[in-house]
Amino acid sequence: MPATVHPSGWKHLTNLQIQKVLTMDRFGQSQREIACELGCNQSTVQRTLKNYNYDTFVGRDPYPGPARKTSKEEDRHIIITAKRNHTLPFRDITNLCGVNVCPKTVARRCAEVALYSRYKRRKPYLSPEHKKARLEWANTYKDWTVEDWKKVVWSDECIMKIGVDSQRQRVLRQDGTALQDRNLAPSFKSGRVSIMIWACFSGERVGPCMTLESGGIGSEEYEEILYDGLLSMIDDLLQPPEDVDTIVVANNNAFLFMHDNAPCHKTRDITQLLEENNIPVMKWPAQSPDLNPIENVWRDLKHRFHSRFLDLGTRPSTAAAAVAKYSAMIEELWMSVDRGLIQRLLESMPRRIAAVIAAKGGHTKY
Repeated sequence: MPATVHPSGWKHLTNLQIQKVLTMDRFGQSQREIACELGCNQSTVQRTLKNYNYDTFVGRDPYPGPARKTSKEEDRHIIITAKRNHTLPFRDITNLCGVNVCPKTVARRCAEVALYSRYKRRKPYLSPEHKKARLEWANTYKDWTVEDWKKVVWSDECIMKIGVDSQRQRVLRQDGTALQDRNLAPSFKSGRVSIMIWACFSGERVGPCMTLESGGIGSEEYEEILYDGLLSMIDDLLQPPEDVDTIVVANNNAFLFMHDNAPCHKTRDITQLLEENNIPVMKWPAQSPDLNPIENVWRDLKHRFHSRFLDLGTRPSTAAAAVAKYSAMIEELWMSVDRGLIQRLLESMPRRIAAVIAAKGGHTKY
């Protein structure tokens, strides 16, 4: 720690510097030589030798700094007011607490007890029923290993907004260059295009990615997705090894299909299709995107697609040819997803389960 400067101009030496002064003096060096070595005035060395002794020096209290503006009672009142009004900015908390201090002082008092102003995280609403279902789900699979999770076929729908990056980007720039093109993240007001996609993957392979026509997905559309997407992947998963004369059938030990509780997933036709094809389905708790690792893959895919879109140097277009090009880019990028990312996500499943149990079914950091 460097020496601090007193308002009068002379320095407060650190404990290490004081020990050095005492040691150099003990070995016969002059006060001028000591002052030159430490970069301080000779009077500072003289005062140090007068106030401290080599044999008894054990350190001194640090310079206290400016006087504290609030008493302990006022500090407690500020903290109580802040906790009772935790959604308000420091400016309003300052007015409510009635203590004659500025908002910065209130912020410092809150920081002393680890209270900081942060933006609220956006999470799905969890009712007591949701939490109960999440906790039951976690307890059901708490003993699963990573190898067990690799057998799950994870699926989901996602909306790709053309020209919108889902990740905030940092940039190294100099002051005054914030508005240069190279330091901006461009946005587009007109010609916005949104493409809905469906995809799936397991620990064994990445399944197909299917781009869908505009509009919502009904039972009929989802049935086509399962026929063209899921069943083809199941066939690949159950393909017997070469040179092995064995018939493989779907069973609860081969794989487990996961899809969420969207209305189109729960119709009678979809349920019948899955049962007829011997596809076991995981019972999924509602409001639980934090438990589905494909959500993390979506973020990676959106970011990589946006980078590829910017390389085109064009604005988003609703033309059929442009939409077809976007769809082809999405499917290509999906098939090149980092398998290491998928492996890490599946390895995180036991930790996600533990986090849900620790939160008693509540929100997790995932």
